[in-house]
Amino acid sequence: MDTRKRPQSGPNEGEGSKSADEQYRKGATEFAKRTDTLQKGMEAEREVENYRDEYERAEESGKARSAGDLKSDLQGKNDRRR
Repeated sequence: MDTRKRPQSGPNEGEGSKSADEQYRKGATEFAKRTDTLQKGMEAEREVENYRDEYERAEESGKARSAGDLKSDLQGKNDRRR
């Protein structure tokens, strides 16, 4: 029996999907062309600042479910922005 990996045929390309990459890049480029990305970034920053407590609660909730991670990850010691 031949155990070498063979290229998959059909819609499932697996990890590293070239068509998914192409679709993502096309969508991101179109978004950037038709949107003021600087303005969107500023809006997102204001949103985070206005709802900081809510975002922090969501972050803590996500960390609480990360069983098996390093203790320092759960305590936020590895966060670059802190």
